[in-house]
Amino acid sequence: MPVRLAYAWSRDIGISMSIKRKSHNLDEVLLRRAQRTLGTTTETETIHEALRAVLIGDELVADLEAAAGRDAFRPDFVRHMRAERQRAK
Repeated sequence: MPVRLAYAWSRDIGISMSIKRKSHNLDEVLLRRAQRTLGTTTETETIHEALRAVLIGDELVADLEAAAGRDAFRPDFVRHMRAERQRAK
């Protein structure tokens, strides 16, 4: 039975957690790369943050699709975000 944690609201984005022990075969290189990218210290934390990132990304894509054809972002903000993305690569 999963354990529900009262503190488990991830960074005020409303994603609750339910902890359950699992066993999975993971690509070690991929896990280490994700750990470096996310700045996490444990494998569990890395997996949780990566899963949260997927959910946030999905919500972001939905919001962007809903804003299609509208000036939802200022041009200077878009330029700044593109530059940040290039630096992160």
